Amino acid sequence: MKNLNFETILRDAQELILSENDPYIETYPEFLKYFENINAGDINEHNLVIASHFVYGWMPTIIHLNLEQKDQVLSLLNTVKNGHFLTVNELEILKKSVNNSLVGLSKLLHFINPKDYAIWDSRIFRYLTEKKSSYGIDKPQLYLEYLNGIKNISENKNYGKLHDLISRNFKYDIYPTRAIEITMFETDRNRQRRMKK
Repeated sequence: MKNLNFETILRDAQELILSENDPYIETYPEFLKYFENINAGDINEHNLVIASHFVYGWMPTIIHLNLEQKDQVLSLLNTVKNGHFLTVNELEILKKSVNNSLVGLSKLLHFINPKDYAIWDSRIFRYLTEKKSSYGIDKPQLYLEYLNGIKNISENKNYGKLHDLISRNFKYDIYPTRAIEITMFETDRNRQRRMKK
């Protein structure tokens, strides 16, 4: 993922232009509040169903929620709320439950624990890989590499400068995971718009 580095993200953050009245930005803090009001260990089937559906409200796909491994899924989601960093195998279990989609799962994980988990989608994938195809986007190992790259960027000694550039665009506080992800997302969105002109 050649563009997952501090210098590239900083350059793009300096040129960041957010779309006005963007529902993704406007609704984002409401989704966070939903899980902030749930204590660690208390995520239940009701919360999983509601949250999975509101996450899929951000996507062009209808959700198929597989609850066959409900107890294990809920247990894993509660460990995420407590700060557990998922393994490849654990991501596979959760992915199978949420539409068999790592993209949808990443959004759910982000709202449960925005500090440690970043949103992962086709725009982010294209930004990082410069590939037109999304082949490989559903590989948990790539998602973990992405999270590790975001962590490394956020630990850069000059990260504060980057965060200030991005956070000034928001009326609410954002974690580094969101600041870095939204920079990639919006940069790709703006590039795609320019290409269509």
